[in-house]
Amino acid sequence: MRHPGLSTGWLLPLLLLALAWSPLGAAEQKGTLVIALDSLGAQTMDPILETRAPHAHYQAPMYDALLGFNIEKGGLGPGVAERWELAKDGLSWTFHIRKGHRWHNGDPVTAHDVKFSLERTMSKESIASRAAALRRDVQRIEVIDDYTVRVYTKGVQVNFPEGLSRATFQEGQLMPKKYIESVGAEAFRKKPIGSGPWKFVKSVPGDFIEYEAVDYPHWRGTPHFKRMILLQVPEESTRVAMVRTGEAAIASISPDSIKEVQSAKLTLVSVPGTMQATYQMYGMYLPEQQKNPLTDKRVREALSLAIDRQQIIDHVMYGEASWPLPFATYRYSLDTDTERWEKWGREALRYDPVRAKQLLAEAGYPDGFELRFANTALPGTPFMVPIGLAVADFWSKIGIKVKYTHYEWGSFGPLLLREQKQLVGAVSMHRTVGRPVAEARFFGAFHSKGAHRLLGRDNACPDLCQAFDKIHREVVTEKDAVKRAEKTNRMIELVSDAWFVVPIIEGKGYWAVNPNKVGAFKPIPGRHEFGDVSERIPRPEQKAWPPVARRGG
Repeated sequence: MRHPGLSTGWLLPLLLLALAWSPLGAAEQKGTLVIALDSLGAQTMDPILETRAPHAHYQAPMYDALLGFNIEKGGLGPGVAERWELAKDGLSWTFHIRKGHRWHNGDPVTAHDVKFSLERTMSKESIASRAAALRRDVQRIEVIDDYTVRVYTKGVQVNFPEGLSRATFQEGQLMPKKYIESVGAEAFRKKPIGSGPWKFVKSVPGDFIEYEAVDYPHWRGTPHFKRMILLQVPEESTRVAMVRTGEAAIASISPDSIKEVQSAKLTLVSVPGTMQATYQMYGMYLPEQQKNPLTDKRVREALSLAIDRQQIIDHVMYGEASWPLPFATYRYSLDTDTERWEKWGREALRYDPVRAKQLLAEAGYPDGFELRFANTALPGTPFMVPIGLAVADFWSKIGIKVKYTHYEWGSFGPLLLREQKQLVGAVSMHRTVGRPVAEARFFGAFHSKGAHRLLGRDNACPDLCQAFDKIHREVVTEKDAVKRAEKTNRMIELVSDAWFVVPIIEGKGYWAVNPNKVGAFKPIPGRHEFGDVSERIPRPEQKAWPPVARRGG
């Protein structure tokens, strides 16, 4: 007999709520997903103690971020915050937290956790990669109610939300306020809890991390596997062998292993838009460099025209790379005219050695000149070294006398600091990584206060340097989206026309997959790491791979 005060209109929501948080059942989650990685970084489960990108491999499974991804296109998307908006005066951002979400111990995720997490990431104890940026950008944080938090910024920060997404950095990762304050930081580090689709089980430093899937629906996707293990296996050939034998289902690889993966009838998953390989020039604005051939724009353009990018894509990258757009610009980038820059890339970055030689002759160097070239590879991209060798070879074919030096990244990185004396007047390999908003990379490369200062610095900022500083300031403070896009495209044009940093290819992330261990899945464009993908990876019986091995995202 139905209770007289309870209508069917009340029953349905209660039923749906009960179903939403009911266990999925052992039959729906089973097996162990094993992923072999080259590195687990610091392997700390406390988000404020990891300074490097591996956090997105091993912290992302158990921690949510305030903002997330556009799963299909790449770039920014909802996270624990379902929506967010900029105040009319541009001095604060308001984030609206999804309701019904919970920590692994059952406590609700609220705006108080968001405030606590951001302030903990900004704390003096934090060594997170973007802690200093948060301290620089944030004025204060206010909890409006349990599911609304407002962040007041120091000045207008139109791209502030992008930095709180794991599509970019780790500073937006959320931590449980009540739990940490109750047990203390040290106990939290030994027995961490998050709100992500995977719960922490065990960590053995330098060896592995083990997780257990949550057994309720999760907004990111409820895992199909019952357990997941991330193995640290530094040797790439060993990782490939493990996938071949089924000891691991998935392994990170470099292009060097692509042919082996394909011949073993494994599946190759390549993640588009994860990086650009570039070369860049240092200190050409300094008085002592004014006789350097590279100060002539015609010479700089000739160097680009001498490079056969398709040959590099086909033979160095085994076909698993893309034609680049301008510096730090990707097909999922915000505030950019992608169609315009696609056309620009095909024309401006074409292979035209005849025109290259003409430009050299017009600049007064018909027989070429001597060029110092520093080749290096940033961590995780060893293929940059053979790309650099190919570039040097193409330059030699138009008469450039390349004085080549190879640097391990550990010895090259310090050369970028302070006055860059060993790099001034030279060219080096470098890279960008996939980011939905380009301006931070532009600041680091070109601004007079940036890390690389390729156009000028405080005490030597010529017209081009001043023009960049001005347009960059306009980009980062423009609240109107249409006007901001116009200014962003002008900023890209200013830099592209100068030829001080030139993209060579757009690279991908590469994974060997055993199709008998996992079913077909798609990566997130621009996101090499699988920390935000693992919960959506099916078992092989749930979704078969297509007959031809998957190539690309």
